[in-house]
Amino acid sequence: MTELLVSLAQVPQFGFSVAQLLSGVVNYTYYILFGFIIANILFSWFPGYPSSGFMQAVYDAVRAVAMPILGPIRARVPTIQLGGFGLDLSPIIAIIGLLIARRLLLLIIENFIQPVTG
Repeated sequence: MTELLVSLAQVPQFGFSVAQLLSGVVNYTYYILFGFIIANILFSWFPGYPSSGFMQAVYDAVRAVAMPILGPIRARVPTIQLGGFGLDLSPIIAIIGLLIARRLLLLIIENFIQPVTG
């Protein structure tokens, strides 16, 4: 445990701030998950599977990341029926949830971690 504290104390010597590093991780994670949700929305507009092997791998990767986020929301929020089509609100709710989680994490880093680590 003391080795970890010593190594964290040495991080600012090399020009890195622990708070900036954590903020960067939070921001990059948010944008990656946001991108996967948008890609899942775009793939949902085309109901058939992609024809090429590469696009199939991309499709499977997008669904593997997005469905654990969107699946529980879809199970609880029904699709809104508007005439002849349905409107799925789960991506909107997921993106708003990601925005809130990102902001809360950045506030925690800014108010609690940055004063301690510098």
